[in-house]
Amino acid sequence: MLLQRAITLATFGLLAFTSNQFTASAEPLAVVHGTKGETIKISANYLAAFDSDDAPEAPFKLVEADDVSSKLISLKKRGTGCAEYYTVSSGDTCQAIAKEYGISTDKFMSLNDQINSKCTNLHINKKYCVEEGSSSSGSSDSSGCSKKHKVTSSDSCISVAKKYGISLSEFYDMNPQVHSGSCDNLNDGKYYCVAGGSSSSSSDDDSSSSKSSSKSSSKSSSSSKKASTVSSKVSNLASKTTKSSSSSSSSGSEKRKKLQSDSSFTYYWIAQAEDNPGGKKVPIKTCGGKTIAKVNENYADALVMEGTGVVGNKIVNLGGCSCSNYQCFQEIDRSEEPYGITAYGSALRPYISIAANDLEKNTKIYVPQLDGWSLPNSNKKHNGCLLVDDQSWSFESKHIDFYVYEMSNYESLDKKHRTTKVDIYEGGNCKLLNYL
Repeated sequence: MLLQRAITLATFGLLAFTSNQFTASAEPLAVVHGTKGETIKISANYLAAFDSDDAPEAPFKLVEADDVSSKLISLKKRGTGCAEYYTVSSGDTCQAIAKEYGISTDKFMSLNDQINSKCTNLHINKKYCVEEGSSSSGSSDSSGCSKKHKVTSSDSCISVAKKYGISLSEFYDMNPQVHSGSCDNLNDGKYYCVAGGSSSSSSDDDSSSSKSSSKSSSKSSSSSKKASTVSSKVSNLASKTTKSSSSSSSSGSEKRKKLQSDSSFTYYWIAQAEDNPGGKKVPIKTCGGKTIAKVNENYADALVMEGTGVVGNKIVNLGGCSCSNYQCFQEIDRSEEPYGITAYGSALRPYISIAANDLEKNTKIYVPQLDGWSLPNSNKKHNGCLLVDDQSWSFESKHIDFYVYEMSNYESLDKKHRTTKVDIYEGGNCKLLNYL
């Protein structure tokens, strides 16, 4: 058998910055379950994404793509995607990023609801939204841009405006992040708007315009595991939901459109000491040289290779420095992100988070093959509802990676289900449950 190898969430760190502008803090409400050692309190912010266990499940019907026309239902209240992301560097703050992109700090925080109220959990090398996208691909937006120009060292605001036949004031209006009058913050290699209107196919330009672009996610994932036949319960679930919906009016049953058939299905997790025994005790340290903990050398090597892992009651990650003698780590705030972080800097949620590269971020999906699964370290059965909140560089499209926190959880689920292909439907109003 081929064991799936997880190389997760490499090259990121935790940047702590406290602003007097933000004073509220989340109240610890619960403890982390399924972990070893003393219990760890977690914040209301982490719990906010989950639905209540006793909330009723909405009746639904699984339909083929041609049977209904609707969009993925987003977990975010604003109901829109993101047109542009910025990758955080050491020294960045919420205020500085917002100013760079010509938006208010409050707007930046609203676009990135994973950031806490004090902006103390910006993560180095993680991506954060700096421009709101449109919920309709064909709609026009007054703040949209139909054409962009990539700045070179010889460019100035005047020369760019002249080149595209617009006035200097129009250039400033379309690029509010540029300092009007002085034009002293044009960045070489960055794209700036030179024609208004709705953008149709400029997504590549949009992604290129981040100050520190990243073509691949710092989060990585596993790539192979046991091959086997797909569970036959998909058709059973489909007939069950169709039958149950007929007992009510057709308008009262939610239709969940199929998005993908036979997509690849794998698991990922973060490193655990028990999976990498052996070797002498060595200290792992911060970039500044402060000792975080002492671990076995084999596990220290695994942490460097995989980028993140559990050390006692802490989760450590590679920081924003090169690694020498295990002096390259930073801690994650486990009250806010008790099980690790995604490529976007938001909290990973076991049995809920999935990584996907061709499904919209922060959307719910329904996977019928998972519906009814008994889960390790949980007294609840899975309802098939998942959240797209991570990315992977190890695969491209028609593939989802299921976050299970520990390798032992993967081994248990894989041994029981042997699932390698799944169907993906819109999640609609399905419940996101806290299984731990």
